[in-house]
Amino acid sequence: MPVSGKPAEGGVARFSYEIKCSCVPLLLPPSSVGGQSVEAVMNNTKKEDVHKALATVIVSLMMYSFMGGGLFCAIVGNILLVVSTATDYWMQYRLSGSFAHQGLWRYCMSGKCYMQTDSIAYWNATRAFMILSAMSCFAGIIAGILSFAHFSAFERFNRSFAAGIMFFVSTLFVLLAMAIYTGVTVNFLGKRFGDWRFSWSYILGWVALLMTFFAGIFYMCAYRMHECRRMAGPR
Repeated sequence: MPVSGKPAEGGVARFSYEIKCSCVPLLLPPSSVGGQSVEAVMNNTKKEDVHKALATVIVSLMMYSFMGGGLFCAIVGNILLVVSTATDYWMQYRLSGSFAHQGLWRYCMSGKCYMQTDSIAYWNATRAFMILSAMSCFAGIIAGILSFAHFSAFERFNRSFAAGIMFFVSTLFVLLAMAIYTGVTVNFLGKRFGDWRFSWSYILGWVALLMTFFAGIFYMCAYRMHECRRMAGPR
């Protein structure tokens, strides 16, 4: 602000002020936005942030709960598959007045067990599908365990989805094995042996089928929860 002064006539000092100023606009925050006060808008924004954070936490808890339940079912199912495949109590029957039992690899009678040396197609198919089912379930367990970790190198590869697919593949294999064994046993061996019944190794195979199926369901639900969390997260 420059000021210039000069003496006037008569010895009386007069000062004249020449004031030069530039117009500077004063920016103040508006007192209302869209009919709402600034404080109300800020409060609403904070509430929305809290709701989003709470929803993300709930989705994450649900996702990990599904993954934990699926992993438990898969581990139990894999153990049952191994036990069912390895044991000799798929079928019990009476032979020559004494009870006998057989599995996929051996048959036992009078307290002694013998290897199945005959290469029969349905036995071979049942064995192969049971082994493939156990291997698929084990691969799904590995993928399911890795789905708890976060690796940037596998960001595009959803491990929970892969685990669910492997569990469903395992379910398909064990279903084929049980269907083949059941059909041949009922139509062939059931007519050969008058007094016979399925035993606990066979039953464990069906229980393993249910466990691997539920494991697949749980991991698919976890995959959906992961997608919801990814879409709700910051872009």
